[in-house]
Formats: sequence, C-alpha cells, structure tokens
Amino acid sequence: MMANSTSKKYDEHKSSMRLPGGWQLPPFGVHQILALAIVAVALWSVAVIWLALQGGEQWVGSWQDQVKVHVYVDESHASSVQALTDRLAEMDGIEDVRVVDDAEAQAWMEKWLGGGGLDAASFSQHLPKSIEVTLQEPRSETVLDDIQDAALALDGETNEDEFRLVEAGDVLGTIHNLAWFATIILGLAMALIVSNTLRMILLARADEVHLMRLMGAKEWFVRLPFILEGVLLGVSAGFVAWVLMWPLIWFTSDWQASLGIELGGWVMFFPLLLGGAVVGGLGAIVATANIVSPETES
Repeated sequence: MMANSTSKKYDEHKSSMRLPGGWQLPPFGVHQILALAIVAVALWSVAVIWLALQGGEQWVGSWQDQVKVHVYVDESHASSVQALTDRLAEMDGIEDVRVVDDAEAQAWMEKWLGGGGLDAASFSQHLPKSIEVTLQEPRSETVLDDIQDAALALDGETNEDEFRLVEAGDVLGTIHNLAWFATIILGLAMALIVSNTLRMILLARADEVHLMRLMGAKEWFVRLPFILEGVLLGVSAGFVAWVLMWPLIWFTSDWQASLGIELGGWVMFFPLLLGGAVVGGLGAIVATANIVSPETES
C-alpha cells in the first residue's frame, strides 16, 4: 500500500504534455533528464569538432578548392622563365601554368601598399618574375618535390609557406573525413541512449499501452507520442549543446584574432537542432518498433 502511494506521488511530480487529437507525451522524469544531458554533451563534442575544422579551413584559406603555388625567378635569370614554364607544364599533376604579367604584379603591389601614396609601379619593377602553378586534384604526392627540383635546376625559387599550406590542406581533408566518422559514431551512440531511455518508459507503461491496443488504438497512435518525445528530447539537447558552445567561442576570441579566423557559432544552430531531432527520432523509432498488436499476440 505504501509502495503504491509512493509511486503515485512520484508520478504526480512528473509533468506530461497533452497534444491535440488526444495524444499525450509520456511523463518527463529523471531518465529523460539524464538522457538529455548525455546527448547534449555528445552534440557539444560534435560541435567542437566541426568548429575546429571550420577554424582550420579559414586559416588555410579559400584557395584550397583550387590549390595554386608560385615559383619566382630573379631578374638576373629572366632568360630561364620560359624554360622553367615549359618544364612545369610537362609535369604530371599540374593543371595549368602561367607567367604573371607586369600589370597584375603592379596591381598586387598597389593593394599590398594600401594606397599609401607610394609609387607602386617603381616598386613592382623590382619584383621577381612570378610563375603561377595550379595543381590538379587529387594532388600527386610527388608534385611539390618535382616543382622544387625544377625550380632549383633552372634558377628559380619556391614559396615554402605556400607549400606548407598545401600540406596543411591535405591534413584538413583527412580531418574532415575523420570528423564525419566521429559524427556518425556519436550519432548512433546518442540514438541508442534515447532508445534505451524510451524503452524503459515503455516497459514502465506496458499495461497502459496494452490497454490502449485492446481498446482499438492503432499502433501509430500509440507510437507517435514516444517518437515526438524522442524528437523533442533531441532538439532540446541540441539547443543546450549550442548554448554550451558559446563560452568556448568567447574564451578563445583572442586566439582566433591572432590566427585571423572567426568561428561562427550561429552557423551551428540549425545543424545542432536538426541533428538532435534526427538522433532522437531514430532512437524513438527503434524503441517503439516492438509494440505488439493484440491481433498478432499468440
């Protein structure tokens, strides 16, 4: 008797949401709160991974979709420009080779000087001849070494910083694939957590569900409140993860400024809500997949 009284008081402290059409979401209790917290932390981890990747891509630069490097030839070796251009054009893994003309070099110098009243034309005359090399994608593993060898053989110089950025872009490509792998694994784990939580609620309300089925309620009518709860739980976890993401962005603002990047927290808002809804709905579908119809019971 005392146990029943305690259970009744516990149920009274739970809140449930009524929906139009006679549906009622299951009571929202301790199990759901724990599941929400765990899923929120997992979504926050996914958000941090993608924010880090976002910052890395900004640092490498927008040129990564069409990678270009430059080879420079001093004025004293200007006669080597054509021979070097021809050798680079014959290499495997190179899409295009062109010599940057003087007008383009002068325009670049004017932009670099920032309109400070200096004569960009006179400065640009002292710039080395520049050969722009566009690399093919996917990039050959030896193409950078081949460019360096050709430059050394024909009195040219390469931009080492550009080469390092190309290599950083390759690393980011690998990290991008790993980020998707981690997202999928964490997503499945989150769906499993939601599924187990809702399964426990289903077991606790087995008599109620069975009574509804005996009274003629369709299976989709019984399942829908639990599926909606899973979606609601996932969306709520996504929102919590998005809120928890902002302190990290604010605390690293000085570091971002030093690297010339800006992490976009608002960009993650809808992906986190949508991701939470997907994993919550998937977990709920799995949890309610075994609701047995009275007509099929033996």
